[in-house]
Amino acid sequence: MRTLGAIFSKFFFLQFQTVLFPKIRPVVNVDHQLDKNIPFDPSWVGLYNTFTAFWMKSAGWLLKTFGEQAADDVAAFAEDMFMLYTVTAEVYSKCQSTTTRPGVTANWDFIVIHAFDPHLHCVPSLHVMVCAYVGYKTTELIKKHADNPENYRTEMDWVYKNALEIIESVLLVKQHSVNCIPAGFYMNSVLFEGFRADWADRFIAEMFADDVKGISKISDIQSHIRRYYDKFIAEYDGGTNRDTVLLDFLKNYNTAGGVEIG
Repeated sequence: MRTLGAIFSKFFFLQFQTVLFPKIRPVVNVDHQLDKNIPFDPSWVGLYNTFTAFWMKSAGWLLKTFGEQAADDVAAFAEDMFMLYTVTAEVYSKCQSTTTRPGVTANWDFIVIHAFDPHLHCVPSLHVMVCAYVGYKTTELIKKHADNPENYRTEMDWVYKNALEIIESVLLVKQHSVNCIPAGFYMNSVLFEGFRADWADRFIAEMFADDVKGISKISDIQSHIRRYYDKFIAEYDGGTNRDTVLLDFLKNYNTAGGVEIG
């Protein structure tokens, strides 16, 4: 219930507040030239829409599989969902971000998305943060509670693959830019030490690595994500406030050229 409250107060309220009062905070378009190499594919919208069910299903499976011994960890899992919405709102409340979405009102899924999502919370991407967290945390809790974690290899592979494909889907349905991905991985790395140590590199290296989604310049896209992830981490490690790292990026972003200023 706390997470549900955060979704409305920290995610939707701030966006509709800006819709009603456009001058209340700045909004930056974070489109990048590399986005043109990712085709719009509406067939991915179904997967895109499953990200809330994905974390709920994963948490429920952990509790069902490992029972009482995992109860506190599953409660913490749910608490982390609340925390993700809360910390991203600290960025959104100061500066919001958007991308150019295709007009696809003929598709019912997109009619619903466009009606209820004003599309002002792109950096950092909650889709990226939530799904990457689920892939990381579910696997870590399996390893913690299973007598033989390898007996759950199928489940660990599934949760990682599903997380990765939902993250990819945000680009394929044009709900995010390539700039939103490293921002999401950066936030998870700052918030969860284990994610930074063992998972950020894996997600970045395997983005679109299967080469079956009609995307060109995959290596350039991966390099861009890696470059900005490393840049954000370096600034944070150098003493810059967590949120200021992304707020400075937004402040200095030149939407016309798709590059940072300076």
